[in-house]
Amino acid sequence: MKLIKINKPQVSETKDVPGLLNCRVEYEVKAAKGRLEYAGPKFTPEMWHQVLSFFRWTHKEMNSESQVRLYVNPKLGRWGAWAFPQVARTGMSAREMPTPETPEKAQERFASWQSEPSDDWLYFGTVHHHCSASAFQSATDEENERNQDGLHITVGKMGDEQHDIHARLYLDGNCYEPDLSQFWPIDPGLAGMLPPSLHHELARHQMGGKDILDFPDAWRANIVDVQTERPSWQPDTHWGWQQPEMSLPMVTRVDDALEEIHERCAASLVEEDHWMAEVSALAVDEVTQIIVEACVKHGVTPDELVAEMSESQYAR
Repeated sequence: MKLIKINKPQVSETKDVPGLLNCRVEYEVKAAKGRLEYAGPKFTPEMWHQVLSFFRWTHKEMNSESQVRLYVNPKLGRWGAWAFPQVARTGMSAREMPTPETPEKAQERFASWQSEPSDDWLYFGTVHHHCSASAFQSATDEENERNQDGLHITVGKMGDEQHDIHARLYLDGNCYEPDLSQFWPIDPGLAGMLPPSLHHELARHQMGGKDILDFPDAWRANIVDVQTERPSWQPDTHWGWQQPEMSLPMVTRVDDALEEIHERCAASLVEEDHWMAEVSALAVDEVTQIIVEACVKHGVTPDELVAEMSESQYAR
């Protein structure tokens, strides 16, 4: 696996001459090379398709993202997945609830992996979906994942027969581009017909296939249907344009907004990955949030702000 993002932008060294001087040199790291070799077990198709079936269920029934955690047991040579309590009807976000796991719930989790409770199970990744949108790492995903060692996978296009897959692996804050054929059991005969450079894409394609399997009832029970509240700063005026129907549920308004963005960007030949990345960047940038909130509160558009600032400059 190739290193694609580094976690240490600076390194330093010191040199001391006792009683005479102390020297410290700091280096700014512009680039680094590194590789990671994975030698662990592969996913079982049953486990993986349980996860995808769970995602399709939450997408269809709850109109929201959901997530599972991945665990690996090197001694037993297998992976396990589990959906912990999380909020439903959240639209384009997934959020676990800070609910402590009881001994009974832990026993249920281990039993689903045909294992006794054991510290040999290592929390080593996550999987979440992006509803009907394509799979990519949003800015929020990157912020959440960089301090969680393991394999992180996003699944997209949940309403399609062939789902979209995007993956990355973090270790000590450094990001690697994983070869999914190291985690997915490709048929040896088929693998032998293709050059190794295509094995990742083959695994990615096979992982995106639709195979309906039932998933643990506990996963359904852990989806908590909590209506998302309207942000406290949201005013009664919206950009000075037509007033939306505020009695509609938040998830409905979010879906309507996303659909409009999708249609207008498509008409302007803007790729889906592009505008979704822009939305994710807006959500985590504090200055942008301040500007958006002020515009919404006072019923003005960014264009009107720019025009007013330009006039003020010319008036000087």
